[in-house]
Amino acid sequence: MQKVSLLMGAFIISTMVSPVKAIDVNIPGADPKIPNDAYINYQSSNPAIEQDVANYVETLKSTDKANGISRNELEYAKEASIYRAEHYHNTVISVHNKYGQVRLSFPVGGIKSEYNIGRYQNPSRTIEDYRVITDNGSLNLEIDYADYKDQDWRNAKIAYEKLTDKDVRKFLQDKAKKSPEKHISDIKATVFSYPAITYSTWDSMKMPYLKKGQKTTMTVDTINFKHVGFAIRSPLYHAGISYFDNKPVLNKVPTDKLLSNYVLPSVQNLNELNQYSRIENLNGIQYRVPKDALFEGESKEDHQDIRYYKKGDITFFVSTSHIAKNPYARNLIVDGHYNFKSDLDTFWDIYHYYPTPDYINYAVIWNNNTPGLSIHSYKPHKDDHILSFNSYDGTYSFTYIIFYPSFLNANEVQKLRNMIEYFDSMNNPEFKLKEHVVFPET
Repeated sequence: MQKVSLLMGAFIISTMVSPVKAIDVNIPGADPKIPNDAYINYQSSNPAIEQDVANYVETLKSTDKANGISRNELEYAKEASIYRAEHYHNTVISVHNKYGQVRLSFPVGGIKSEYNIGRYQNPSRTIEDYRVITDNGSLNLEIDYADYKDQDWRNAKIAYEKLTDKDVRKFLQDKAKKSPEKHISDIKATVFSYPAITYSTWDSMKMPYLKKGQKTTMTVDTINFKHVGFAIRSPLYHAGISYFDNKPVLNKVPTDKLLSNYVLPSVQNLNELNQYSRIENLNGIQYRVPKDALFEGESKEDHQDIRYYKKGDITFFVSTSHIAKNPYARNLIVDGHYNFKSDLDTFWDIYHYYPTPDYINYAVIWNNNTPGLSIHSYKPHKDDHILSFNSYDGTYSFTYIIFYPSFLNANEVQKLRNMIEYFDSMNNPEFKLKEHVVFPET
């Protein structure tokens, strides 16, 4: 199996254009050695991850040998890549509705979603809570629609411009006193500044927790912010991580570096997509294509509709398939959950037929709690690179594939990737509210 170095092509895309800048923010854990566009790489890697993948392959080889099964190295490379996709993909939480337009990325793989809307309600406050469960905690995005008065920071009668670290800690301590049953302790907080956001603070809290009948400690680290240039009463975002037992890692990624070095730089106001792309609709599913992309035609079958677009040397294929009418979809739904393992296998078989597993990245994109699988395959010295996105809305499976030339600059590639990963559906609104397992057991 080919190994991936810590910064392996980590930033192959970004470094094609200009030198990479370091993170510059006053949050604990911020590491100036980590590029501020580290989140762009969807292939998280460190020695622990690489060892786990290598161990998995060696176990496969031993099992195959014991059972008299013979496979070549390419087949094991495929198995390793798919294992990496399942366990060490990036997680992107993307929320787009009439109130909130935000997208952010975690270099941590998720297992399933946990979604509650209006979890906390009173006459002046509603919070939407988007949560992805990991192997030892969760990745969280809360959208706070509180009606904060004038220029006050969280109705604390303090203007944000005058806010201090001490003010934030006191605010959180006072809240903790109102909920003594949670026994919140070890409260840390700071005010920070970062381009394109305001009302920005960081905090960390610990509390006792009962996990599977065992007493443990849950740590919650959060960054809080608003988009610059929006009305004062626009949503306040709370993006954070929670983890148990004071373990310093999630999916073998150090927790102290997650928010400052990966999540914060990844924050994007999705209204930016409107500058260069338009929304189109196919069977109730909304997707984006470049504003200047030309519609080339479409084809229809009993269960599948396909559309074709073109922009210069870039080709776009968009397809929906009605699962109930698709005779080849027997294994696509497992216990009500879409089986993305099938898409991983299909992608490898069709597009990745030679051994370059180092150049294929995976992410799971949670669009308004609906999961989708993003695959980015860039092949050195080949003319065409591939962006692929798959999702499911409870009725239709959705596939979007972009072939783009290798000479396309990093900024254009990033725009294409952000665009292809946008997904929404007018079908089955209740489907969004369900728990979704990304890679169900078959």
